[in-house]
Amino acid sequence: MWDIIRSSFEDLTVNLWISQIAGLIGLIVIGISYLFKKKEFIAIATISFIFFILEQAFAALYSNLIVSSTCFIRNLLMLYFLYKKHKELPKGIVFGLLGIMWISILIYLGFSNGFSKWDNYLPPLIVTMSTITQNNKKEIVVKIGALLHEGGFLAYYLVYHLPLSILRQFILVIACFIGLVLIIVQMMKKSTKDGVKDATIEEKEESI
Repeated sequence: MWDIIRSSFEDLTVNLWISQIAGLIGLIVIGISYLFKKKEFIAIATISFIFFILEQAFAALYSNLIVSSTCFIRNLLMLYFLYKKHKELPKGIVFGLLGIMWISILIYLGFSNGFSKWDNYLPPLIVTMSTITQNNKKEIVVKIGALLHEGGFLAYYLVYHLPLSILRQFILVIACFIGLVLIIVQMMKKSTKDGVKDATIEEKEESI
């Protein structure tokens, strides 16, 4: 596997080297983002999509470029509503944005004669799912959606035996899993703390 990964870097053009470096930076940034709660997660992940857009643009991966651009715009809109309006992104905007993504994908597939390739539909399907879960108020739903998102892309690259992409997705799945565990631990601590607080209040009321 390591020999295949090493050989994949041989004879890269300047554009492909820029693509690989941008993708590596994006990997590090989004991996870190999964360790934070929703607002911070979305803010940091937004930065990572800048590098993923550069990665796919320099590698001429236009279908993935449409998906990553949608994710970037989605995150910017979510951040605006979370910080300025103190609420989730309205469903009309969510489905409108997803609709534009799908129309753009279908137009691209029409020009590239890619309608018959099932794998062209998997990335936008995964992003559709993760967009809906990411816009949820519950932190655990957001984390589970992120885990399914990265796990879906891991399965995608496993099917096509792409070792570098498999390694990248495996790292992201681990980061998502750690982030999910941290949220569960925090929820358990909060539940225990609230339980102790309620018990203390009850004891005081009984003593009165």
